[in-house]
Amino acid sequence: MFGVIRAMPRGTRRLQLTAKQGHNFYKGTGSGAMGRHTKQGGYKVDWSKVRTFVVPDLQNFSLGPYVSRKTPFMKKSEL
Repeated sequence: MFGVIRAMPRGTRRLQLTAKQGHNFYKGTGSGAMGRHTKQGGYKVDWSKVRTFVVPDLQNFSLGPYVSRKTPFMKKSEL
């Protein structure tokens, strides 16, 4: 990203990237490939590429989510 910014000439504004700009730059969605396409049109998942999230042990965790003391209590029927 910074290489693209550095290569911009002076006076160029940093706007949202459109299809008419950066013909050699693929914007993407931030998601990675977790497998490959097959010749039959299917998709084979490579389980070594699948993301796994490690959640810490929260037993006896002293902190809780922040809720202001001024927040009024609501019953389930009021939701």
